[in-house]
Amino acid sequence: MSPETKAKGGSIVHLGAGALSGMTSCVLLQPFDLLKTRVQQSHMQGTGRGSVLQVLRTVVQSEGVRGLWRGTIPTLLRNAPGTSLYFYFLNHTKTLSLTAERRILGDAQRSKLSAASNMLVGASSRALAGFLLMPGTVLKVQYESSLYRYKGMMPAVMEIWRSGGFRGFFVGAVPTAIRDAPYAGLYMLLYESVKSYERAFAEGRGISLRETTVTMVAGVSAGLTASYLTQPFDLVKTRMQLRPREYTSVAQSFVKIFREETMLGFFRGISLRVLRKGIQASLVFTLYEWVLRTNAAKNSAPSTALKA
Repeated sequence: MSPETKAKGGSIVHLGAGALSGMTSCVLLQPFDLLKTRVQQSHMQGTGRGSVLQVLRTVVQSEGVRGLWRGTIPTLLRNAPGTSLYFYFLNHTKTLSLTAERRILGDAQRSKLSAASNMLVGASSRALAGFLLMPGTVLKVQYESSLYRYKGMMPAVMEIWRSGGFRGFFVGAVPTAIRDAPYAGLYMLLYESVKSYERAFAEGRGISLRETTVTMVAGVSAGLTASYLTQPFDLVKTRMQLRPREYTSVAQSFVKIFREETMLGFFRGISLRVLRKGIQASLVFTLYEWVLRTNAAKNSAPSTALKA
């Protein structure tokens, strides 16, 4: 991303920047998440395909506008530390990968990762952070769904434990990993590539671009593309977490959804997810890098993130 920095205080800065960007995006975009979950559960309720507008109208009529933010607390408990850990792992794995590439290629001045390394770094960081926060993901999805009417966090935790035990908090871990790892890998590859293209395009035409503009455009482009390509796994994950007795494994879930809903069934809620992911990715990375640049300027030292 941005230039390399001293290690001192780096981890705390990356954790803090990740948490801040994660919390901000969660609160602003929670309605998209809730509506996506409701649209993806519509088939299980026998309500047909269920358009976004129909679901939105139902939520507002039955729960009020505040109902669109149902599940914000479990979302924050999952995504704020999740984003923080993701950027923490991302920073450290990029540093390790760059060091390895310098040694392998014999290029001590190398400042950018290869495309393959960017994909591997993004995928591994996201998969690890996602697994550690899996209990929060299960709680978040069930809290957002109208299939569960939890009155609070503790009743929800107790019910998940009662019905599934410890394993209940890790339902859907496999499709989540299959969704998140390719998503993050593709995202990092596209994000870094689009940023490089933007800078080269601007320099070639003598145009001055603000760094915020560069990161926002790259974030939206990468987020939209990666979200669309990994959508089927997102739907399978949601179904397994909402109805674990009906959707018992990744393979069985894919077959069941295809037989009952055809290929189109895998793309329920696609518009909401793509829109949310595009905005979220842009917002999170822009805010994250802004925090790093602000910290670097304040301390008159370069940032710990790697140069994009």
